[in-house]
Amino acid sequence: MENPCKPPIEEKLYSCPRLSDASGKIDSAHAEVRQVECGKGFGLFGGKKSAEATPPPLIPEEMAPPPYSDLGKKAQDVFNKGYHFGLVKLDIKTKSASGVEFATGGSSNQESGKVAGSLETKYKVKDYGLTFTEKWTTDNTLSTEMAVQDQLVPGLKLSSALNFAPQTGQKTGNVKAAYVNKQVAINADSDFRADGPIVSASAVVGYQGWLAGYLAGYDVNNKKLTKSNFALGFTSGDFTLHSNVDWIGNDADDQSGEAHYGGSIYQAVNAKLEYGIMVDWFNGGGESDDKENSGDGDNGGSKTLFGVGAQYQLDPDASLRFKVNSNRQIGLGYQQRLREGVTIWLSALIDGKNLDQAGDHKVGFALELEA
Repeated sequence: MENPCKPPIEEKLYSCPRLSDASGKIDSAHAEVRQVECGKGFGLFGGKKSAEATPPPLIPEEMAPPPYSDLGKKAQDVFNKGYHFGLVKLDIKTKSASGVEFATGGSSNQESGKVAGSLETKYKVKDYGLTFTEKWTTDNTLSTEMAVQDQLVPGLKLSSALNFAPQTGQKTGNVKAAYVNKQVAINADSDFRADGPIVSASAVVGYQGWLAGYLAGYDVNNKKLTKSNFALGFTSGDFTLHSNVDWIGNDADDQSGEAHYGGSIYQAVNAKLEYGIMVDWFNGGGESDDKENSGDGDNGGSKTLFGVGAQYQLDPDASLRFKVNSNRQIGLGYQQRLREGVTIWLSALIDGKNLDQAGDHKVGFALELEA
């Protein structure tokens, strides 16, 4: 039978055929067929789209909030990753047929001449969520860690580590717990030292891209609060805004602590270009953790430090990095993957305040091998 919804050549495509004959009587059988057929599809003939043809848009699942230590990490990576000022580094990673992962590395400091190295082995028992890690360093320190994840409660990770120095007999250890779901990330750990344990705990709450976190540290032996940090941020995938207020106590005298106010912005402009901006203000003799990032870190009163960094992906195997700070220090970096498993990093730090003094400039080289 001819399709009743197929319009004659002389009629417009978006018009359904008339349901009545010349006498004005309605053909009920044909009318029913015509109504059903014209109601399907994409409305080319005036009908509405069916539910099967237009499924509701998918709403992206909200990501779990990061731990407190990872807040603002994207901006920090722009400033930190790929730079090895004053160092020559070698990192080798491999994996055995039985699943044991080996990682060995070493670095030589060009200024002090000190050489440091480490050997790490890691074995995972996936059926039980267990991970065993052992690490030996050239400082004659042996570390053993055991972690179990997603076994007792989904999202819960428990770990314990022991550090032992055979030459001195010194032993230290820690116990950590971390729990994360779609709304909150909670971390707690305790470091056991000879002078007493240090306990710290943090929580980050996330809602529709907004993040709020708090971290506290407590010295059990001296019965004092050593850290009290707040953070607030917003993330939308390619854009991250982060701010924090930190207080760190230096010793038993609470008045000797320092206050640190920081903020960062990260944006992935496109698939090749990303940039970061970092601002830090220290009050009370503050010293920057990374002197090449924002400032020189000299002790003093209040200090404001500012830095801008960017990374550009030249092609899938090469990238350029650049950063500059308020102390007129300029960092340059280049990464090149020579072939699968072989990557090199070249970096240079230029001191803009002392261009004519070669001792104030630094270069770095790193080679990574992975098989």
